[in-house]
Amino acid sequence: MTLKLYPTPAHFLQDNQEFLTQNPVSTQLNQGNASANQDFPCTPQLLFGRYESHGQPLLLFGNTAPWNLCLNAPQGRNQETGQAAAALARYLQAEHIPIVGIMGRESLCQPFMEAWKGDFQLHTAMDIMILRTLIEPPNPGGQVRLARLEDLETIARWMCGFTQEALREPCQLSDRLDRDRQRIEEGRVWIMENKEGEPVSTAGATRETPEGISVSAVYTPPEHRGKGYCQNTVAGLCRHQFQQGKAYCTLFVDKSNPFSNRAYKKIGFEVLEDTSDYRLSEKG
Repeated sequence: MTLKLYPTPAHFLQDNQEFLTQNPVSTQLNQGNASANQDFPCTPQLLFGRYESHGQPLLLFGNTAPWNLCLNAPQGRNQETGQAAAALARYLQAEHIPIVGIMGRESLCQPFMEAWKGDFQLHTAMDIMILRTLIEPPNPGGQVRLARLEDLETIARWMCGFTQEALREPCQLSDRLDRDRQRIEEGRVWIMENKEGEPVSTAGATRETPEGISVSAVYTPPEHRGKGYCQNTVAGLCRHQFQQGKAYCTLFVDKSNPFSNRAYKKIGFEVLEDTSDYRLSEKG
């Protein structure tokens, strides 16, 4: 088992193209982070590498501070990939490379955390879901459309609700306005209006690849839940992506919210892989 570090994220993408192409959904975070920073030189805060055996990847990793260290590995080789994850933890500590947390499937996270011996807390346990064929949901009335700038304050307020509820993190409306203005201007935010023309739900598109796109920031205010608006918003976004030639859409779904999981399955989403988000406490 050999550790291989890359001089830039672009080298990581090029050297692992076959694995990334074969596993576009489970590797989308590392692919997205590497693509966004591909021309920058790697540093401890922007570190991409892999462990390999006989020239074949056992573990891919990307550390893009201030975000979690992301781990990916082939399926069906849990003992070897777990050993690679443990070796990575020991290497990072030996080189005094800090991390804020880790994200990956449990069979990678557990040996990494055991080797690190820090105080990790589970932030979110998620399923990665994929949609290849849309099952049209019942329409409660209304329409799904791209968000416009006049929707900015509503979207920013909803995203604060999403951040506090789904991500369990604090949020200030002023911090969201510029971010959501950019998302709206880039055509990455969708909104549903009910039959009275009132905005009732939203979803965003992110991490685009040639074949797919990820659905994120799905939020329906509490007073509008249970009416099918969320399903229809996500379905409308995905329908548009399929019409534009995408082969699939993906979602990261909180395992602790079985209602949402069932709602997504009803429109055709299937669970592809589990993934967990662990945060390292300051004392760890």
